[in-house]
Amino acid sequence: MPDVPWAGDLAERLGAEVESMQLLAGGASKEAWGLDAGGERLLVRRAAGGVIHEATLPLAQEFEVLRAAEEAGVRVPHPVAYLGELGGREAFAMERVEGETIGRRIVRDPPPRLAVQLAEELAKIHAIPPERLPFLTGGDILARFAGELDTVGEPHPAIEYGLAWLRERAPEPLPSVVLHGDFRLGNVVVSERGLEYLLDWEFAHLGDPTEDVAWPIVRAWRFGRDDLRLGGIGPVEPYLERYVELTGREIAVEDLLWWEVLGNLKWAVGSLTQSRRHLNGLERSVELAVLGRLAAEKEYELLHLIEAPRRRLRRRPQDVRALPARPSETTGRSVQISSGHAVDRPDAGELLEAVLEFLATEVLPDATDQRRKFRTLVAMNAVGIARRELESSEETLSAEELRDLAARIRAGDVPEDALPVLKEHVAAKLRVANPDYLRLYE
Repeated sequence: MPDVPWAGDLAERLGAEVESMQLLAGGASKEAWGLDAGGERLLVRRAAGGVIHEATLPLAQEFEVLRAAEEAGVRVPHPVAYLGELGGREAFAMERVEGETIGRRIVRDPPPRLAVQLAEELAKIHAIPPERLPFLTGGDILARFAGELDTVGEPHPAIEYGLAWLRERAPEPLPSVVLHGDFRLGNVVVSERGLEYLLDWEFAHLGDPTEDVAWPIVRAWRFGRDDLRLGGIGPVEPYLERYVELTGREIAVEDLLWWEVLGNLKWAVGSLTQSRRHLNGLERSVELAVLGRLAAEKEYELLHLIEAPRRRLRRRPQDVRALPARPSETTGRSVQISSGHAVDRPDAGELLEAVLEFLATEVLPDATDQRRKFRTLVAMNAVGIARRELESSEETLSAEELRDLAARIRAGDVPEDALPVLKEHVAAKLRVANPDYLRLYE
């Protein structure tokens, strides 16, 4: 029996001897255990110490979504059994499948039909009858992420600006369908034949189908292939055309911009909320700690997307630091970047503390494990961020100005010059968090 405290309970619930089991790399919010049991290769998906978004499904419901997807003909690993709690955390077992899931590897040489296959599977997902999954909910997606942002406990006026822009331009919604909720490379198993399986259904919900359609075009899911808008594997048009052909829904390429901005906003908020799992002690992890600083990448991208149409209409100010100071009256319409050093949490000390904990508890006991090697690279990244922060003399919006500007934008009092000011503020954060990211926009 493997040396895992709950392995005996697992064997009992599976009704089979567990010959071997190993915690696999990856999984931002769930553990994945590969095991051999009763002559079968299985994967146990087990809850971790927290969730990415508040609307995350419990594993019992995610298992039921997986069953419904299989019934609908969607390519998914076969769901084996819901296991209840193992070691105090929910879990279920499913077929363990073979293939590539790492996005950076897939985009190097994507199978030629992958884009069309994505559209075909998405059409099947959106055909699942909502009544088959009565626990799924929908609602106001912008209110949802505004609420999640409020839980972060620090101001992010760039995200507030994105929310304000989205509210003003919200499209007429299409009828709600069952959504996967995280439909992108990274949650797709790929072979040389193309798409084999779809994974990770924890964010399934009801909503406008365009949300799923647009999610894989978000820059974060292109895995460095920014010349190929659809997930780093190709242009978006063939994928969209096939989806429209199969579903009859009227979605044009130009309709995707609103949802692309929303996607970046959603992942920015998700990065911040994940870092709080580390900061509040729920799940101490150097990976989660670093995510709090990489939210700036998504902030910059959403501001860039918003600015791009405006750039054709009027010239952007050449020196945003030369803008006039904001008047004290609430009717003022200008903001100013001032000296100071307001940064997102975790701060340098907290990042270094996370790295030290990681080195002490994970690297030293077993430096040969592949999962540990990956986390060592993440730890090195954290140290780099901390070093750049300590050395930085960047001028950014102060903490007081951030709170004031975020509150004004939330209240609908958006300064006319907020966009270029916020872009420069976020760029200053990125020069600490990930200076290479800004080169994508040169």
